[in-house]
Amino acid sequence: MAEIILGAIVIVVTALLAEEAPPKWRRWLWGLFVLLVIAQAVIQISGRREQDRLIQSGQETERELKSKLDTSLLNEQYTKGQLDTMNRILGSIASNSDPKQTAVLLQGLLSTKSTLKKETISICAELERWQKGWQIKNPFPNPADPQHATGKEIEAQNAYWQKFSNESFARFGPRLLAIIQRYGAIGVDVRMMEQQMTYGYVPPDVINKLRAFANRVNDDGSLKN
Repeated sequence: MAEIILGAIVIVVTALLAEEAPPKWRRWLWGLFVLLVIAQAVIQISGRREQDRLIQSGQETERELKSKLDTSLLNEQYTKGQLDTMNRILGSIASNSDPKQTAVLLQGLLSTKSTLKKETISICAELERWQKGWQIKNPFPNPADPQHATGKEIEAQNAYWQKFSNESFARFGPRLLAIIQRYGAIGVDVRMMEQQMTYGYVPPDVINKLRAFANRVNDDGSLKN
């Protein structure tokens, strides 16, 4: 801000000097005036770009923190559900005097299956249904001439996919990210997908990839050999 004010003062002073200067110096002073105006414009544009960059960086950081918080809450809910299930089984064991029923309950406790595959299949089906319904409600803006789309038609198509991506992430982003990270925890390479999701972008092939991940997982949540 100080540089802009100082530059404006110098430009004004240069213009006044050019008006009062002898003819042989006047041309040089007006040339200097033009250069100062251009430099001032460059400084202002650079300042605005830097300000926009800082704002965008702050928004990305905020989005990343929100995504991590949502993932943490989902993991907390999942853990709580698992503990509640175990507590109910243990409570039933403590209140049951029949050895055979106690053995059955203990077997159920020890053979608790991972829900990762089931949750993956479920969210993929839910996302697929939502995508089909969204595209029915929001028809794609096809150009009048598919071979020669205008600039406005291309902008409309880009805006369409941006809206689709934003709404997909708002509805499914945190849940998808939580599942992707669980696959990463058991050894699946999900770094690219996780990075895309962290930036608020739902990969277009996320359904196919998650279903492929689910096929690689055993019922106990371990990877197949």
